[in-house]
Amino acid sequence: MVFTPFRLRELELKNRWIMLAMHTGFATGNALTERDYAFYEERAKGGAAAVTVLLAVNEAGALKGMYDAETVEKESLRTLAERVHAHDCRLIVQLFHCGRNESAKNHGEKPLLAPSAVASPIFRTEPQEMTAEELAKTKAAFANAAALCKEIGADIVEVSASAGYLLSEFFSPLTNQRTDVYGYQTENGMTYPLEVLAAVRAAVGDFPILVKVSAAQMVEGGYELTDTLRFCKKAEDAGTIDGVTVTGGWHESPVEQISYHVSKGGYAPFAGALKKYLSVPVIACNRIHDAETAERILAQGLCDFCGTARAFLADAAFANRLQAGKPYLPCQSCNKCIAAVLKGKELFCAFNPEAGNEAFEHQRRKIATRKECIVIGGGPAGMEAAKKSAERGFVTTLLCREKELGGQLRLAALPPKKEGLLDYIAYMKATLAELGVTVLTETEATLDFIKERKPYFTVVATGSQPEKQPIEGLSDEKYFTAQEILQMPEEKIAEMLQGTVAILGGGAVGLETAAFLTQRLPEGAAEFGIKIIEQKEKMGMDMGAMARPLLNELKKKNVSFLTTTTATLMDGSKLYVKIGEMTLFVSADTVIWAGGGEPVVDTELTMWLMDERMSYAVVGDANEIGDGGTAIKDAYELYTHLYLA
Repeated sequence: MVFTPFRLRELELKNRWIMLAMHTGFATGNALTERDYAFYEERAKGGAAAVTVLLAVNEAGALKGMYDAETVEKESLRTLAERVHAHDCRLIVQLFHCGRNESAKNHGEKPLLAPSAVASPIFRTEPQEMTAEELAKTKAAFANAAALCKEIGADIVEVSASAGYLLSEFFSPLTNQRTDVYGYQTENGMTYPLEVLAAVRAAVGDFPILVKVSAAQMVEGGYELTDTLRFCKKAEDAGTIDGVTVTGGWHESPVEQISYHVSKGGYAPFAGALKKYLSVPVIACNRIHDAETAERILAQGLCDFCGTARAFLADAAFANRLQAGKPYLPCQSCNKCIAAVLKGKELFCAFNPEAGNEAFEHQRRKIATRKECIVIGGGPAGMEAAKKSAERGFVTTLLCREKELGGQLRLAALPPKKEGLLDYIAYMKATLAELGVTVLTETEATLDFIKERKPYFTVVATGSQPEKQPIEGLSDEKYFTAQEILQMPEEKIAEMLQGTVAILGGGAVGLETAAFLTQRLPEGAAEFGIKIIEQKEKMGMDMGAMARPLLNELKKKNVSFLTTTTATLMDGSKLYVKIGEMTLFVSADTVIWAGGGEPVVDTELTMWLMDERMSYAVVGDANEIGDGGTAIKDAYELYTHLYLA
């Protein structure tokens, strides 16, 4: 079903895949640039039935790096529509106003406007309560923006009333404390959003209009699904909408929305609830990243279209590859793209560094003559380097000393809900084969090997290794690295978990290792038998919002946490720790190091390359310790800046 056409009003879309709106942060002036055009055109070319572009209705409603309808250069929008239409793809423009959901730093001198002066728990900046004049101007701005979109050749407008942005703030008693006709006490705050939709309809006539809603606020005391149903039904009965896009909750919701902690298609039943109640088409959202999930929810009658932004961010040709049965680069739902946007940075994908860089032609330039490149290392940096090397025209050989490609990503895939990383490795393996890269596994990159081949260019991507903090009195029999634990036989893990375990390091590695162990807790395991000890003030500081659901899961399994704490001494099964000026001990039969590591580089090899004046580069963890995403980016950027003769 997902590759069958469907209509929205009288407009036919070629399949059921809608690329949802994502704020890119690419705007640096008032005119869209080649960077914008190429980003959306690649996704249109990649098989989306429609791509959605964000447009703030006015300057006051724009996020940092976002175009707005009042100042945008009209012809640049028209060019975007033409570029998208060239690939049998429709253009949706989402009409957006941030409301209170932006930081004062990123918003500049413009005041943040909202129904009431209630600060966002994310940005903690108190907005101004909108006056009657500001309400009227904003309503007119939505209408004018819609008229502009129709004029420049867009196919559909989508009015944003979701995720905690302006219009959705009117629905909630937590954010709408007005006492006038637009207050929550009047029609549960629906009056103003319904008036905005009516103004948009008046401005565009029988042009297709979507409204994007959060099914519920998913915050204690907030609005619920029944409220959203009533709002959408009122809009449909008024003839102001032709379809509904249904997402989960708000950005500030304690309930996970789009991370890998959410099951695939987990929020589609909310779309199904609206579909039963409405006659207009419904677009489901959140974690719909594969054909199997899409086919399932369509067959269950939960929606008419499947909306996804990040699947197209991860792989611009996502839909075409699915239809052709080819491997595609899967979204990992790691949320690093969302985290960047919420911080006012440009959109990026940790696993697809080309996203947002499609227009930079120098990255696609090939060498004039075929020359050999040898890439040493089969982890994320090595695979990306080999991919870019082959794309740039090098005869490429990748040397991997393990049996399989993937490096530390294979270990990172072992904790709960991280198995999607194996799909990424499989995609890269297939891509390297398609590009003609020679992959030699179980092969050491010896100096003799490199001397014999004398490649034109060598990339050293040999990764890193854990560097355990020395602790007085702690022997190797009781002291393991997280990597050793993840590879340990199950029977030995079961034996270890009969005692107490202390994990040193409360970042992603430590928390995910704890989750791995809690899955294996035997009957009768010691209560609070796993402790995580972190030197910093908070757990999961390298994970951003992704730490919250993981910490909640670990708390349910009775894992305990010590912050601003340093391990100092081991005496039997007593691990002494220092918290400020206080020293105490915790029980620990086993200690696991989940802290930092050190780069692994064959200095003899690199010195020889240097002495022979042979071109080489060191990338990924071998260059600077980071995570999988930074390793991939490092390898990618090497080839965007590489001078080719």
